This record gives sequence, structure tokens and C-alpha cells, in this order.
Amino acid sequence: MLTRKLGNVGFESVAIRDRRPFGLAALARYDIFPPEFLDFVRRVVPPEHHDSIVYAVDVTARNAA
Repeated sequence: MLTRKLGNVGFESVAIRDRRPFGLAALARYDIFPPEFLDFVRRVVPPEHHDSIVYAVDVTARNAA
């Protein structure tokens, strides 16, 4: 989906170079997520998913313009 969306806005040669899981422990190291939010996520997301809440994606693309 990401590659299609980037293509829709004019990028060419879109390639996903790397995709890594990003867990709650990693998110807690950044100040953008308040502790209350992280506590909420810990409560509502099953523990077996805590190591892969989101994914970090490295993308390369060329601007057609």
C-alpha cells in the first residue's frame, strides 16, 4: 500500500529496503508518546504483540519532477 500511495503522488522507482518491528520498549525511548498512552497500549494490546506494535520501514524513491 505504501509503494502505491507514493506512486500516486509522483514518486518513481519506489522500493522497500528494510522493514523492522518496533515494540513498546522502543517507543518508550521517544518523548513523543506520553506515559499514559504507553500504559494504555500495554493494557489493550496482548503481550505477545508488544514487540511489534508498529514497523519501521526504510524506503527509497525517485521524484519524477
